[in-house]
Amino acid sequence: MPCNPAKARKLLRDKKAKVVNRCPFTIQLLWDCEENIQPITVGIDKGSHVTGFCAVGNGQILISGEIHHRADIKEKMDNRRVNRRNRRNRKWYRPKRFNNRASSQRSGRLPPSIKANVEEVIRVIRKIPLPISHITIEDVQIDIARLNNPTLIGKAYQESNRMDENLRIATIMRDGYQCTQCKVKKVRLHAHHIIYRELGGKDTIKNLITLCKSCHYKFHNNKIQLNLSGVSGLK
Repeated sequence: MPCNPAKARKLLRDKKAKVVNRCPFTIQLLWDCEENIQPITVGIDKGSHVTGFCAVGNGQILISGEIHHRADIKEKMDNRRVNRRNRRNRKWYRPKRFNNRASSQRSGRLPPSIKANVEEVIRVIRKIPLPISHITIEDVQIDIARLNNPTLIGKAYQESNRMDENLRIATIMRDGYQCTQCKVKKVRLHAHHIIYRELGGKDTIKNLITLCKSCHYKFHNNKIQLNLSGVSGLK
């Protein structure tokens, strides 16, 4: 059970305890105690990118923190898929095989990104150096997405909140049907918000710039910086 720092120093000084872990700082007693423990509840606020957790005992916060989930799993899975395809193409002598991905077809399978997200939470909770008696996970009872569109069902939840198609086409026409960064043409083009909507940016042509799929992905992963000269208005 938790104790104050002064008591921990005295136990270590008198060699009645030893250090087990330094982060979070944990000691273990070297003698049999009365084994009286307090009920401790861990609350988990699950999120797709950041998950918060907090352990509470006797009305006091004992430990709290955040779990920042990995965001590169889909990229790594895509790279592995490309490498496998290239390897299969090189092995021209190998007979064709079909339906050899049994693990990806079984019922109840979780996508790798969601599975890793859940396993990260379980791994961190198991490492908390406290005798946890209860775990509470926040369950959202209100479907926020359906407040704006009550007709959402199935795959409609995964569809992005796209801007007006006329505005997107006007942006691409203004920029000459090419990416403003790499100047590539005849590829899939995106209309990117210069100032994000969550930061107050508007769906106007002055706040949009044309990017190809590759440059759009690289920018959102902090791999490139945008050249915004000459795109503040109609050309």
